Amino acid sequence: MLLRGSDERVIWAVEATGRRLGPISTCLVRALVIEMRLSSKERPLSLAIGVKRSSTGRLHSHAWVLSGGQSLVGGPLDGDFVRMATWESPA
Repeated sequence: MLLRGSDERVIWAVEATGRRLGPISTCLVRALVIEMRLSSKERPLSLAIGVKRSSTGRLHSHAWVLSGGQSLVGGPLDGDFVRMATWESPA
């Protein structure tokens, strides 16, 4: 996925801020901010939320942003997450 320079700056700023905010800056919070800031009529983005179970049965969730079906930021590192919801930006 080719990012524009301004996209990279926004993503960097959100991720850097998130690292400093600790537990209140979840992947969902960061994905929402990035989707709201970078989505436009020319390039609508999607916010995806997925879940998976660990080997101990614990449920884990994750949120990420998609552009044209490809992960723009926060994509799950493994394919075990089952997408439960997708928010499509208004076109």
